[in-house]
Amino acid sequence: MEKLLDGVEVEWKTLGELTEYSKTRICFDKLDKSNYVGVDNLLQNWAGKKESTYVPTEGNLIEYQSGDILIGNIRPYLKKIWHADRIGGTNGDVLVIHLTDETITPRYLYQILADDKFFDYNMRHSKGAKMPRGNKTKIMEYPIPIPSLNIQTEIVRILDAFTELTAKLTAEFTARKKQYNYYRDQLLNFEESEVEWKTLGEIGEVRMCKRILKNQTLETGDIPFYKIGTFGKEPNAFITRELFDEYKAKYSYPKTGEILISASGTIGRSVIFDGKDAYFQDSNIVWIENDESQVLNKYLFYFYQIANWNISDGGVIKRLYNDNIKKTTIPVPYPSDSEKSLAEQERIVSILDKFDALTNSISEGLPREIELRQKQYEYYRDLLLNFPKPEVEA
Repeated sequence: MEKLLDGVEVEWKTLGELTEYSKTRICFDKLDKSNYVGVDNLLQNWAGKKESTYVPTEGNLIEYQSGDILIGNIRPYLKKIWHADRIGGTNGDVLVIHLTDETITPRYLYQILADDKFFDYNMRHSKGAKMPRGNKTKIMEYPIPIPSLNIQTEIVRILDAFTELTAKLTAEFTARKKQYNYYRDQLLNFEESEVEWKTLGEIGEVRMCKRILKNQTLETGDIPFYKIGTFGKEPNAFITRELFDEYKAKYSYPKTGEILISASGTIGRSVIFDGKDAYFQDSNIVWIENDESQVLNKYLFYFYQIANWNISDGGVIKRLYNDNIKKTTIPVPYPSDSEKSLAEQERIVSILDKFDALTNSISEGLPREIELRQKQYEYYRDLLLNFPKPEVEA
């Protein structure tokens, strides 16, 4: 690696000296879901694109060619970029960068632009507060290092090897996720003779924490306070130890292992309470008080992933009310034999735990491997593209 870059001299040019925005147009009737690219089907964090759910039905669109680089121009901090491998069309919310200089290869240019430094630059010069847009003039002033074509080719070879490995791991993760979903659905699908459907209201009462007022929260503090927007993520609000101890003693509070449920936002999203001191937004985050005499908490956790929350067909719900939860039914195996029932639940949980660790765990399994490979790619990208450069406008 050091030999590759040792003493390398580079020329610097602006993006505008090497490329231009696409000037050609393509008729709508030449586009389909696979080659129409809007900002909505470009994926965040350099993840390329997915098939579009919308295709224009009239007019001429901005054309892109194979080898062009497409960049989402709304909210640049989302880091949406795709190296085109086909001919297609897009709209004004997506920039089409077309290479015009033979001293640089398309894939090398893509690696330069698929970088935090470019998107940070783009955000600094973007226009608009709520919905920032990249400044097309400033984008073309972005400085590009140009080593020899041989060096460019070698840099691309190294970085693409990491990209390919990450893509393979991601494909395997997707396949394992489908496998996990299949077995979960099969394991929770019982013969009628083996199961009794009970309502969650029969299992236990719906509980929630005491309401926390805005003026009771802090930006930093002893006890994290999870709202619906930070549920299962990092907290952005806290409460004092004194308030926590008082409310925990006086009001409902989950037991370790009980399953917290989101009652708004992503309806029914669930998190296993780990017992660490924390407080949860009332009515938006709830749980079933469960003594596990009928149903294991972990069995509830997996059931919640496929639960039909007693919502009428065609209805649009923005909140999961306690009544919805209490009326939701759950299959309880071998209801006449509690010992056998709990043993069967434990067997199902054990199988799903293994799949879950492989497919969903951040600390182990494929997600961990993908995360490590992505960090490795970013490390080498920064190392390989870190050429001495001239003064750049901040």
